[in-house]
Amino acid sequence: MTSAARAVVLCALALGGCTAFDAHSLDHAAHASGWRAAQVVDVGRAADLAGTVDRDCGTGGGPDVPYAVVRYRNGGVRSRSLGTGRLPAGPVPKVGDRVEVNILDCAAPLAFAGQAGPADQSGSVPGTPSR
Repeated sequence: MTSAARAVVLCALALGGCTAFDAHSLDHAAHASGWRAAQVVDVGRAADLAGTVDRDCGTGGGPDVPYAVVRYRNGGVRSRSLGTGRLPAGPVPKVGDRVEVNILDCAAPLAFAGQAGPADQSGSVPGTPSR
């Protein structure tokens, strides 16, 4: 194999590796609209956890409502944390649960991964059709 052919193969592998870095890179619409895969790292009261996050998306319900802190990657190697009181309908997420978080729309609730994913979320306006 010539050095030019090797260079082409290496470039193709490098570009392919970049797209595989984020699980949502294949779902460009969800990624572009702000949805990221995340993991719950803490659950408690908003008053106790809001000061521990990189970005606080609030609760809309006061300091005593259930609040979750999730970690996600937005490209690069460093993860970021986001805290929110907007939890999915049903059971409160537990530490270690995989969820989807919208980093562009703080009013969008978390979604359990593999259930009501980003394509099924109606965003910040209740009663709107699915995206």
